[in-house]
Parts: sequence; C-alpha cells; structure tokens
Amino acid sequence: MTLNRRVLMTGLAGLTLTACAHRPDPLRTPAASARRRIEDLVYSAMVPAAGLVVRHRGEVIFAHADGLAQGAAGEADAVPFTPQTPMRVASVSKMATALTAQRLAEKGEVDLDADIRDSFTPALINAAYPNIPITLGHLLGHRSGLRDPDVYWMAAPGRTEDLFTPGMWSPEWWSLPGVGFRYCNFGYGLAGALLEKQTGERFDHLAAREVIGPLGLDAGFNWSGVSRGKRRKAATLYSREAEGSWQVEADGPANLKGRDPAILIDEGARLADYIPGTNGTLFSPQGGLRASLEDMAILARAAASVPGTISRPLEQWIYNPARPNGDTDEGYFTDFGFGVQWHLPGNSPIPGTWLIGHHGEAYGLYSGAFHAPALDAEIAFAVTGTSVPGGDRSTHHPVIVKASEPLWAAAATLLAAL
Repeated sequence: MTLNRRVLMTGLAGLTLTACAHRPDPLRTPAASARRRIEDLVYSAMVPAAGLVVRHRGEVIFAHADGLAQGAAGEADAVPFTPQTPMRVASVSKMATALTAQRLAEKGEVDLDADIRDSFTPALINAAYPNIPITLGHLLGHRSGLRDPDVYWMAAPGRTEDLFTPGMWSPEWWSLPGVGFRYCNFGYGLAGALLEKQTGERFDHLAAREVIGPLGLDAGFNWSGVSRGKRRKAATLYSREAEGSWQVEADGPANLKGRDPAILIDEGARLADYIPGTNGTLFSPQGGLRASLEDMAILARAAASVPGTISRPLEQWIYNPARPNGDTDEGYFTDFGFGVQWHLPGNSPIPGTWLIGHHGEAYGLYSGAFHAPALDAEIAFAVTGTSVPGGDRSTHHPVIVKASEPLWAAAATLLAAL
C-alpha cells in the first residue's frame, strides 16, 4: 500500500484522537479547517492553485496557499503558489482604478462629477439621452448607460474612440446616465483615458503614484512597475476542459520572463511613443492589475476606507425589485458603490456579514477581495484556473462557483472566530 499525504494525515489525526482524547483536536481549529479546505480543493484537481488571506485590524491572521503557480500545463518548471504570488486579479483591479480616481479628485486633478462627453472625439453622446451629462463617477459606478461591446480593448497606437459603436448603449428605460446600473468593463477603459487626458500621465504611472506605491505594494497594471524577481515567480492562469489537460490562458512563460509592461501593441509601434489619453484600455484598468493575495487584502481595506469611496450618495446604486432599475446579472449585483461591490448582511456570501470589495473572473481565475466593516477585517482569495465543473454556479449565492466555494467556506469559518 502506498501512503499518500492525505492518508498519512488521516492516520495521524486518528492517532491524535486516540492518544489525546481529552485535548482539543488541532485539525478542528478554524485555521486548520481552512487550510484543509484549500488543500483538498487543489488535491481534487479542480484547480491548479488556490489560496486565502484573512486580515484583522490591519494584521494578517491567516495566509495559506497550495498548488502550482507555474508548470501546471508543463509549460514551465514547477513554481509553488503562495500568498505572496502575484497574478492577474481580474476585476478586483477596478478597486485600484476607482481609488486612483478618488485620490486624484482629492488633489483637484480630476473632477468626478464633471460632464465628460466632450472629452472624446467623437463625443460620448447617447443618442437616446443626448442632453443628459455623463461623468467619470458614472463610469466608475457602472451607471453611464453603457454596455460592453464585443471588444472593449484596443492595441496601441489605436484610439479608445475607435471602439465606439451605436450598440454600446443600453436600450432599457433605466439606462439613462446616472440612474440604472449595468456592469461595463468598457466604462473603465474610458475612465482610464479620462484620467490620462486630465493629468497628461499614463494610467499605470498614475495608479502606481496614487495607490500602489503609497500602499507599499509590489504590484502594477499589466506588470508595469512589478519587480522582476516577483514577476518571474508569478502565477499563470489556466483552464481545462473535461478529461483534458491544463491550458495556459494568461501570463505564460513569455510574459513572466519579460521586462516591459505586457500590453497589446501593433508591430512596429513603441510604448515610448504612446500619448497619454489616446488609448485608455492599454493598461487594462478594468482587470489588468497584477497583485498577490496579500496585496489584494490591503487594497480592499484601502478602497473601503477612503472617505467618499463608500459614501458618495450620487454613485450608490441599490437594486429595486419593485421597479427594476438595472441589470443584476441574475442576482450577482444588488448593490454597488464607487468602484466597489457591496454585499449587505441579508444578502451576503457570508450570511450576516457586510462585505465591501470586488470579485474577479477572467481567464480561468476566480478571485475576490473584501473588507468587512463590522469586523475590521479583510479576506482575499483566488483560484488560478478552473476545470469543468469548477465554473458552475453554486446554489449558495450567485457570486460563488464550485471552485471558490471552499474558499468562501474557509473565510466564513475564520471570520466567525474573530
């Protein structure tokens, strides 16, 4: 008989219970239970790597990860996944983008409430509501009247405006700017362009100066500013079909060994020639942040704590089931603030716990980073790839999938112990 790790741990647990029945079982503590959930998730082969970080009163009280950051598809030598491993965190990035705008606004460098329609050529005019202003705050709160076109990114030296189409406007009555909610990645590309136009600086540099640097993070949009050593040990994102092998979806070996930002750029074009404000999608403000689990937790605390970020009444949207005023994506969104999603206690993935933060889903990754105000705590989690049926929605809550369910359960156990 071959003893694998799980069999060995089970045997040891049994011995402990027999010999020390009068003592608390160390495998039943909240931290041990959380570690076991993470490890079992990886051993199930549903994901190549998974991890969770929990902070309380600004200090890390739990950090555990398992699996491979690189090498799951045989594309590189094996690199372990840790709480310090950076990865593309998908829409968790939006907190950093909104926080950048907030801090620039506090300095008077941008105006969150100014009409921005004439900042673009052609102007950003909704033909159904040509006289209603659109603001940067509307873009960051997903209340601009926009919806995602089929493609919402542009390679340099293309222009953001090259993506404009008549079909990018939502048709519903509630889609007039400033009223209804529809989650829109393209709006963050436009926001990136506006921040560049109004400051004359590249978006990646603005985010580094206003948010990433002050928070002390070795992170950056599309790898801009991330130290070379950390980038080389970063996580690749994967997907896997039924009965298949892992396939690289994002940040394969070429990207992780690179020195320059990983951007879409036409052959012959140079980043050095880029004019800020011409292509707000270049550094993926909607989802291109590369950061670790520990970084994500720090970012969630900052995004939920800065005055105005969670208390701008003009940007707060709450779904009204009596008279639907937005697209909830089948219950995924019910309350959204300034660049942050709210889960109120009565409708939270962790029942009874108010959460402020953001989810991320892209290229096989499922992630999340949230601040729990009543507990003065944060959680940050991720799986770096999913196989069938890992992406299937859980019955517990619309934001949970099978692959992230054990991480939500582990987080709930740890927060309950505070």
